Amino acid sequence: MILSLLGFSYLAFGLLALAMFSHYRDSFGKAPSPQQAKLLHIAGWVGITGTYWGCITSQGATYGSILFFGLLSFAGLLVILMLSYRAKFLPYSMAISSLFSTILVLIN
Repeated sequence: MILSLLGFSYLAFGLLALAMFSHYRDSFGKAPSPQQAKLLHIAGWVGITGTYWGCITSQGATYGSILFFGLLSFAGLLVILMLSYRAKFLPYSMAISSLFSTILVLIN
């Protein structure tokens, strides 16, 4: 369950990063439209909220909150590293992360 939550938090942070002009341009080679940026921003926050809900339901309020902040820290670091060294691969890694996390959720 924790690995799937990590994957979804990575996806959420990736969406928030792609909502920014420079990160989107580095990944796709063009600027996002205002609608795309807004949609990516909203989807990222929905993903973070969903990750928090998953942590709370799996671990309870106290340990779930601790797990949530730990997952966010690690996922944020992974997104930062991906944007620093391989920005063009961020969308692909987000797709793999969401696929892998969905499979883990369905197995459990």
